[in-house]
Amino acid sequence: MDVLSDILRSVHLGGGVYFRCEFSAPWGMEIKPTEVAEFHIIVRGNCWLRMPGRSAPIALQGGDLVAFPHGAAHSLVDAPEGVALPAEEIVQGQSLDHYGPVTYGGSGLPATVLCGYFQFDRDHPHPLVAALPSLIHIRGTDSYDFAWLQTAINFMIHETKTAKPGSEAVVNRLAEVLFVQMVRAHIAQTEAPPGMLAAIADKPIGAALQLMHQAPQQPWSLASLAQRIGMSRSAFAARFNQLVGQTPMQYLTFWRMQKAREWLSESRLGTAAIAEQVGYQSEAAFSKAFKKAVGMGPGAYRRGPSRK
Repeated sequence: MDVLSDILRSVHLGGGVYFRCEFSAPWGMEIKPTEVAEFHIIVRGNCWLRMPGRSAPIALQGGDLVAFPHGAAHSLVDAPEGVALPAEEIVQGQSLDHYGPVTYGGSGLPATVLCGYFQFDRDHPHPLVAALPSLIHIRGTDSYDFAWLQTAINFMIHETKTAKPGSEAVVNRLAEVLFVQMVRAHIAQTEAPPGMLAAIADKPIGAALQLMHQAPQQPWSLASLAQRIGMSRSAFAARFNQLVGQTPMQYLTFWRMQKAREWLSESRLGTAAIAEQVGYQSEAAFSKAFKKAVGMGPGAYRRGPSRK
């Protein structure tokens, strides 16, 4: 499994669509800060995006996708200075079965917006999620370069319009595909992506991450990883730390603990077997490392409320 897919699986990526909005000018919708990463697809028409802290609104047009990985507050409006009502007021009293549609506005130009969300395991965040910006904007005019992203968007629009049996399951899976394609597109169109995004895109550091993810049970060392990717130990350590924000051995321990949490939560493997799977030769050494990283021993973690 590639590094990006492995990371997204570990943070339990999920998603879905709230509703489809049929707006007509004048209109405006305000979204407060949220615990999930919300997104909007501009299906047709034009509008503007406003965000606190940004001096100028951003023009959006049909085919555009905007996402807010950290749940930032924002408003969509038909005009730069338009008035925006809270989303909860707009949807109040309207049926959200089969994704709406939610209707709102006057008698002016129409716009259709699909509103949805992505969610992650916030209790055990990965540096990749932290590296995502507060706003990702993929323009519909770039659809030639990101054809698979546009395909996912088109499928999602179709499913929310037809609302056939099983549409919710299809839409939820499409939301996950959409997130992966969106991150790929963001990396591709960003000259200097920050943090973990840059690390994945970097050939030697990406190769080192791939080795750690593919075989966390291996007795990796700074020297063995550097040798495998063809770098000196000092150059490898410096570049890895610069991009990831951790030393190679710190990240390896972090990833091993991520995998251990996953197996403790989702499998019946014993602690000794899990210790071996994540590169520890003794159960005692693994338990000590796990408690240091998580704050409790493997047994207590497995018995936790969320796993009963």
